[in-house]
Amino acid sequence: MIIQDIKPAEMLFKKFCEHYSARRLEDALRLCANNMTLWGTGLDEYRVGIEAIEEQLRRDWSQSTRSTMDLVAFIPTPHSTSWVAGVCNAHLTIENQDYSFDNLRVTIATVEEQGKLKIAHMHASFPDLRNPTGNSFPVQP
Repeated sequence: MIIQDIKPAEMLFKKFCEHYSARRLEDALRLCANNMTLWGTGLDEYRVGIEAIEEQLRRDWSQSTRSTMDLVAFIPTPHSTSWVAGVCNAHLTIENQDYSFDNLRVTIATVEEQGKLKIAHMHASFPDLRNPTGNSFPVQP
């Protein structure tokens, strides 16, 4: 039997996805550093501090009746790294309509706070769909 060696930052990432999907606010916030920063997928989603992170989670959940993140894969990183990146698929229900978005790119950086590993920074983004495969910019010359 092969036991997969999961990195501490990957475990933190997975736990956050589980708590986010189950809408467990307090559990999700316990994973966040007090001065955590977040760049979300919305134009105005730049948050600093645990209160702002709570506000963002409440906003996300108020705009949908279901919002889950399924981890597709982690990007390979050294075991000792203090960050992790993954690709997720997001599934949402908004006004009784189901939506799925592939290629949600999430990166977290970690920090030790009061003896526990916490999320210091999170960045979530989707590829710009105006940008065709093979182009680096969403501009058509």
